[in-house]
Amino acid sequence: MRTIFIIDDDVAFTAKLKEQLSEAGYRVLNSSIIAQAERECAREHPDLVLLEVRTEGGAGWDALPRLAALQPVIVLSSAGLEENVMRGFAAGAADYVTKPYRTGELLARIQARMLPETPVIMPNQTAASATGVETMTPPTGSSRRPAQEETESVFMSEAEELALLRNTDNAPIRQLTESEEQASFGRRLRAERQRRHLTLVQIENDIKVRMYYLQAIEDEQWSLLPRGPAALRMMRAYATYFGIDSSAAEAEYRARYQIDEKTPSFSFTVGNVNTRFSRRAPPRWLIVILAIILALVIAGGAISYFDPGFITQLLGQ
Repeated sequence: MRTIFIIDDDVAFTAKLKEQLSEAGYRVLNSSIIAQAERECAREHPDLVLLEVRTEGGAGWDALPRLAALQPVIVLSSAGLEENVMRGFAAGAADYVTKPYRTGELLARIQARMLPETPVIMPNQTAASATGVETMTPPTGSSRRPAQEETESVFMSEAEELALLRNTDNAPIRQLTESEEQASFGRRLRAERQRRHLTLVQIENDIKVRMYYLQAIEDEQWSLLPRGPAALRMMRAYATYFGIDSSAAEAEYRARYQIDEKTPSFSFTVGNVNTRFSRRAPPRWLIVILAIILALVIAGGAISYFDPGFITQLLGQ
């Protein structure tokens, strides 16, 4: 079984990723401490390392060249700026994947970047080699997939994507299936985008919402969106782009995170009566008057403290 080592100090994220990789048939190890992770990698010799370079306040950047010298390293990080990606590859990373990510794409990148397994020589291979004909027989219980399945592309190559973009106007737009029409909000958006042969980059340029937020909406990973009304506006803009009703998804988001797009307010309860107040900005003239009064009070207090007789003399006059 192939081994993957995760280095990330986000416990919740690591647990979810570990579950996904285990379901995919990998043996998964993890650590949130860089020094410990390096010792474990030297002892376990994993087939691949998934590294969050921001672990321990950015210590992952220093460990990346050392880890990359021992086994392939895929940087799986929330540091998604162009300079971060360039720095990662310069330090020896085999690949760079930013969060949030698509599980299928990540698994495909892992499979592509792993070192090939050492071939196992079976007894019948020795006899075959003596005759000048080599026959590779996979060992019983091997976890290797059939050749046809291994060569199947999980995601488009760059050339295929460019060809798709060039031929978008001429490509036929298929009808949604019944299951796609009844799918959840995020899946419906993805189905609409795919049937119209659009990429996330194109939609980002059209509605001015970052690609990774669009991907989070499609995956319905609401925790990856900015908290507050901004997330609702993103969901509404993406849904409007395809003419989809987003009211149910917005209501779910509001209920989950207690979001109110109206004027912020606060409330308190006296007995069984709940009193709610709107938080409104006071008028500018009132702020000026209060500031002047506060300044006079502070000045008077300072004078009376340092020269108590001054106030008496002033009042006596």
